[in-house]
Amino acid sequence: MLDYETLNYKNDIGAGGLQDIFAMIVFGKEHKGTFVDIGCRHPVLHSNSYLLEQYGWKGFAVDLEYYTPEWKQYRPNSVYKNIDAFMVNYEQQFKNLEMESPIDFLSVDLELPGERLNILKKVFETGYEFKTITIEHDAYCQPVELEKIPQREYLTEKGYTLVRKDEIIEDFWINPKYINEDQYQILKSHNTGPEEIHPWIFLKNEHSYDWSHFYDKIDFDSIPEFIDSKPY
Repeated sequence: MLDYETLNYKNDIGAGGLQDIFAMIVFGKEHKGTFVDIGCRHPVLHSNSYLLEQYGWKGFAVDLEYYTPEWKQYRPNSVYKNIDAFMVNYEQQFKNLEMESPIDFLSVDLELPGERLNILKKVFETGYEFKTITIEHDAYCQPVELEKIPQREYLTEKGYTLVRKDEIIEDFWINPKYINEDQYQILKSHNTGPEEIHPWIFLKNEHSYDWSHFYDKIDFDSIPEFIDSKPY
């Protein structure tokens, strides 16, 4: 079982912002879904989708950094492309992988200001819908007018519901056409303070919810050899 006291951004296995746990809470352990992970980075460390694949999910991931050998080794059930995310033909890629709309989970985690909203619009041009979305806005280091506000306006206009309102780094969204409120109620947060409550702490302290049981499928003893080799 995962130890809360040892969790930090150097040894975290899986999503540092709890993106994969968000999807697991919404869909449950028995669901074998589909995902799109844009700005995926390493296939395990701080991955927003690693845990999902351990439960039988499959999907498409893209990153400009070269992690092809690691993805082949640790994530054989999904397709990884080492390419600029803006160069991907997403509609064709989804068809090649026989991914039907709506796709269960979309993670957008690019790093440069303005990129997240622009890539979101490019993906939406495919006509595909998504049941859940996590998207980084990094309001802690850039004006809210640059990404956070326009992201929220855009997704709200598209019919999505903001269920975890993170004023600092990243927002969690659901599509109410496919997701019922009881599937995400425990994750709802309306933080407006100067400091964001990390979702690890929020779920543990506000709801006494131990989300670490989702990591029972992971063999942690097989991972330490590369934990220290990838500084983040």
